[in-house]
Amino acid sequence: MRFGEMLREARSAKGLSRAELGAGVYSTHYISLLERGQRQPTPDMVHHLAGVLGMDAQILNWWVEPPSGTDESALAVAMHNASNARDLQDDSLTASEAGYAASIAQKQGNSAAWWSMANLQAQALVSLRRYDDAGIVLRALGASPLAEKKPELRVVVLARQSVILRSRGRLTEAIEAAQAAVEVASGLPSPSVVRLEAAFVLLAALSVQGRLDEAWGLVTEMHLDAADPILPSRLIGRGAWAVGNVAFRRGDVEIGLMQHRLAAELLLARTDVESWAAFHSASAAMRLSAGLADDEVWQSIQNAQLGLQISGTDEQRQEVKLQEAHFHLRSGRPGLAGPLLKEVEGSGALQDFETVSLLQRLLGEYHAGQGDTLRSRKYFQSAITLLEEAGAMESAAEVRELLRA
Repeated sequence: MRFGEMLREARSAKGLSRAELGAGVYSTHYISLLERGQRQPTPDMVHHLAGVLGMDAQILNWWVEPPSGTDESALAVAMHNASNARDLQDDSLTASEAGYAASIAQKQGNSAAWWSMANLQAQALVSLRRYDDAGIVLRALGASPLAEKKPELRVVVLARQSVILRSRGRLTEAIEAAQAAVEVASGLPSPSVVRLEAAFVLLAALSVQGRLDEAWGLVTEMHLDAADPILPSRLIGRGAWAVGNVAFRRGDVEIGLMQHRLAAELLLARTDVESWAAFHSASAAMRLSAGLADDEVWQSIQNAQLGLQISGTDEQRQEVKLQEAHFHLRSGRPGLAGPLLKEVEGSGALQDFETVSLLQRLLGEYHAGQGDTLRSRKYFQSAITLLEEAGAMESAAEVRELLRA
């Protein structure tokens, strides 16, 4: 019997759906491809499937029909499938297809193809917030000879590692990784997409930790010009997004609004709906943190909700619900905010330390407004602890003032 047939029988015997077998790690579409024999699993997939099925991984390995180590057409088809999944903006499928292609390339000793597919896999895993899996792939990329030979590849690895560290609240390490990326990128020609991407990552890490003077100094060195014919408009848009974030954190609301409006003009849904939705979610969050709760903020929330219906994870959708609750609190409608906050808290979907700490802060504000002092204190203290452990002392001080009040 082929692997796919055995897998389908084992799944049916357990009474599991394809979604339950994928368990949020592999898409139902990819499980279907495995069962139809159109894909063979990587060792990581075998380990995952065995765990869900309650089976010995070695038994599943016996079913696997490994790809030929010399069949170049198999690699070409696998890379084509990974590229198609990326173009469809299906991160879950992209991670699976790219991982499969990378495993074939590794067997064939094709280091360039392996790097390309493993890098695409890591990018998709970071988008999915599967940081442990992404970290494993990034470590392999960073240790490869290609990363030593080509500085632009090393920069990509360091920048992605910084993003993961920042999301986990390890801000000092995130800054160090981003600074290393910027240092390596300094030897690349200017203007350079890779150099600017590294600078954006460092900008984010510095501003989240509250090192706003350093962040603004970096802004003045970037010289981003929306009319620059060399740089793609998408990159200019991402730069305006990053600069606007720093401006909002510094209290320069007018500059923040100007930069985010420029980003909204350049980051379009028709070219990349995932980035478009992520920008509008983040823009709403920054404006709300600056005390704004107007029609423009509400439109950003609606844009994010629309985009994430097409492309996005459950965590991202819960983040937008958190921004919606934040909007209602700032608009003086706690009755609308309360159920949303409870839903987000109950989902347990949030992982990013910034959104988790924001949830705790908003729950503290909501319960304070309801006169529930004990719950309010508990949530405020939880937010303070998260922020202090991450090294975001200024943000922690803001919440401490709310606690004292």
